[in-house]
Amino acid sequence: MSKTKLVYKDAKSNKFWQIEAKGSSINILYGKVGTNGQTSVKKAKSPDAAKAEVEKLIKSKLKKGYKKK
Repeated sequence: MSKTKLVYKDAKSNKFWQIEAKGSSINILYGKVGTNGQTSVKKAKSPDAAKAEVEKLIKSKLKKGYKKK
């Protein structure tokens, strides 16, 4: 699955959130735009479960106002 990068910008914040599924692991990179950010790795039970989780997390971020870059 390819990387998905989202950004959120308003009067107070300018941040990014990037997610990618590799096999059954989900790699998330997030932070303020212009920084290296922080990495978070989650494990899913299977590659299909990882893809489903990625889709769910992307939808959640889009609802919060993030936009695809």
